[in-house]
Amino acid sequence: EEFLVAPIEEIAKIAPSTVIYGVGGTRRHAVFAGLEPWSEAYMRWAREETIRCTDLIFRHGVRNLITLPFVPSNLKEVNAYRGQLIEKAKWGIAGDEALADYQRLGWRVRLLGAEGIPELEDAAKRLRAATPSEGQHTLYWSVASYEAAYWETLFATVHRTHAQTRSEAIKALYGEEIPPATLYLAFGKPLISLTIIPPLLIDQLQCYWSQQPGYMLDERQLRTILYDYAYLRATWQEEKIERAKEALTHRKAWEEGPILGVGMRLGPFWY
Repeated sequence: EEFLVAPIEEIAKIAPSTVIYGVGGTRRHAVFAGLEPWSEAYMRWAREETIRCTDLIFRHGVRNLITLPFVPSNLKEVNAYRGQLIEKAKWGIAGDEALADYQRLGWRVRLLGAEGIPELEDAAKRLRAATPSEGQHTLYWSVASYEAAYWETLFATVHRTHAQTRSEAIKALYGEEIPPATLYLAFGKPLISLTIIPPLLIDQLQCYWSQQPGYMLDERQLRTILYDYAYLRATWQEEKIERAKEALTHRKAWEEGPILGVGMRLGPFWY
């Protein structure tokens, strides 16, 4: 309870350097808000909510945020409307309204993976030209046109540059050093997908899957996650034998505990 109301400067001291934010269930959230998925109103709302959630995360001390405007399966879902989705993504990532928000908030913004989607290369250039070369906070938009794109681009880059270490590969692939992420904020099914998480950009990744869809992240929820991340999960001890024996105190919890990840069906959804 003290942590939930602590000065934000205190929270920032334990915040991870890099977070991956895998927003999901946005169409469900849109329906709750009375919006038609993929409509113009939906795209405006999604962009504004992305800015709000990103600002919330940055204000709590995170320096780098990796997120994505779409996943490869979205390009398949809309079929003939692929071009329209790309145009909406360009607007959401690097349109005039987005650039005005970045300038107002002082963010550095980059687009990762644009070399694999030629239609987005201009957006990547626009972000480099319109946002600072250095900054306290960097928003990384990450895109891929198909599921294997991350691996294929990585292997080709390592082959071309002869990178010998992960840090060398990161710099060769992305043109700069990006501290790997240690916290993943996601939604829905507990799963790891390289369409969301760039394989080079993770360390030991602490994962949280909310069952609240879309952009429902608020300050209390974020602080609850950060507290768990920094304090409750910090259980490592060098001495293991006596630590193991302490499990006897909570034996029932361990022997009758639930299986995290086993859910139920709610209509067409897993919950």
